[in-house]
Amino acid sequence: MSRPEPIRNGKTRLRHPRDGLLWVHCCGTCSDEPSGTSSAVDNAHERPCDMRKHPLKSGASTTLFCMIAIVLALGLGNLLFGELVPAGEGFGWDGVTYADMVRRLGAMIADGQLSRYYSQRILPSLIVRTALTISGAELSNHNIILGFQLLNLLALVIGTVVWKRMTDLLSIGPSGQWIGFASLFLNYFATKHLAYAPVTTDGLALLVNLSMLWFFLEGWPVLLLVATIAGSFVWQLTGLYGAILLIFLNQNLSATENVQLPATISGWRQSDRRTMRIFGLFAAIAALAVSIIVLSDLLGAVARGFVVHEAAIFLTGAPSLAIVVLAIWILVGPIFLRRSQMALLANVPLRYFILAAAGILIPQLAFTALSNPDVPNPSGVLYVLKLIVFPLTGRGKFLMPFVAATLLWGPAVLVVMLRWQAVSSELRRLGLGPAGVVAATLPLILVTEARFILGAWPSLVLALALVLDRSGTSKFFRYLFAALTLLNTQLWVKFNIGPWEGNDYADLTEFPKQMFFLHYGPWMGWPAYLVQLPSVLLAAYLLWISMRGKSVRSTGVG
Repeated sequence: MSRPEPIRNGKTRLRHPRDGLLWVHCCGTCSDEPSGTSSAVDNAHERPCDMRKHPLKSGASTTLFCMIAIVLALGLGNLLFGELVPAGEGFGWDGVTYADMVRRLGAMIADGQLSRYYSQRILPSLIVRTALTISGAELSNHNIILGFQLLNLLALVIGTVVWKRMTDLLSIGPSGQWIGFASLFLNYFATKHLAYAPVTTDGLALLVNLSMLWFFLEGWPVLLLVATIAGSFVWQLTGLYGAILLIFLNQNLSATENVQLPATISGWRQSDRRTMRIFGLFAAIAALAVSIIVLSDLLGAVARGFVVHEAAIFLTGAPSLAIVVLAIWILVGPIFLRRSQMALLANVPLRYFILAAAGILIPQLAFTALSNPDVPNPSGVLYVLKLIVFPLTGRGKFLMPFVAATLLWGPAVLVVMLRWQAVSSELRRLGLGPAGVVAATLPLILVTEARFILGAWPSLVLALALVLDRSGTSKFFRYLFAALTLLNTQLWVKFNIGPWEGNDYADLTEFPKQMFFLHYGPWMGWPAYLVQLPSVLLAAYLLWISMRGKSVRSTGVG
């Protein structure tokens, strides 16, 4: 048994070396602990307790009440005093289609007007239509917008409850709970993005991904399957995420070594041959995938005479691409380097493979039945793969993926990056499921529309909360993080500083439209980029300074 790690509430947290689950000393009321563990506990009068059966609940009710009160206060404030996007008469861009689905989804399906892309996003519209029908309200523009506003607020409130449950489950202390709460519900995404353009699937998608992570931690395969199927009608990648979580349910990893890449030529020469061979294979696969995308795009660019233009875009995104590839290696490298860890795949019960297949196939069959293949899709897998290598931001805007992610999700993005090795270690401790979800999602940050990493954000925040709970945080860090979080909410910023003229898709890099779009990488103008890049770098430097000297206490594993 690993050496117990003290935590703030007086309990003791430790990790069982066989299954990686979190355990604490308790009164001995558990009835199904693995045999042979009691003798390893220092205190002979107590036994290890599965945290999923006995979460620590000290002050839980008060904390949860405060969190919900904050979410409700901000949500109601936005309902009463918030602005609405002028585009699409308040519906926004995709929101025009979502509103149309509220009014006439049945007719759209019957007449063959529904694309496969939008068939994967019908659930929020169905919920709003059902609520309006039950209440007897007309399907007017105002009521549809209000329906989505209330749906988003409800998703945030329920998401808060789910977050608190997960932190209790893993015995995360108050500091980690609040930092995680702020990272999920007190950022630009929750306080401005959902409020200004509320006719969207994003709010419900966040709840779906939070719930799936919770069901994974609880070990509830049936609920995880239900969430996967239902969530597939909210967010396109839900089926993939659900399959990863289902396959690796209860397949927990003990903490694995952090991957330390040599910094010198001599260091490379002295590295373990197997380590370098596996890393070389990983790098070769990444290079091959990127090369295929680059060559396929450049062939078209040659025909159009845009080779120099496309090459400049690729070179702009190359540094960020290299960082993401390295980050994925740090996350998954230790798994590949441990033969015993890979053997876990052979131990996955057949029923989990069946559930994972059902989570993918059932929604896909429904999409095929509901949609018309002749209706063009606004986006697709191949298009997104191209944007990973050739970002929408264009030429010269280096490091845009990380700037855009920080603007949308808040300072937690910077802390995750600064503590990436520790965060990766916690993800692996949580299990192959969360680690796999994050690894599958990280390339999407390169598109520079930071909403695309929504599916992995709950796992990243949970891992960060565990890291900070274990290492502790200084007062300077907590005050700085709170200040940066407050700045990121931008609750006081007025977006509608003037009328939006012309086409809703035109002049997005010009004011007044730029007041909204300066927060999103693909449409961030040069003036906004030149101001926000150094601001983000300064925030990262201050956070790094605030965390210096706070070493991570060992849990005795890895």
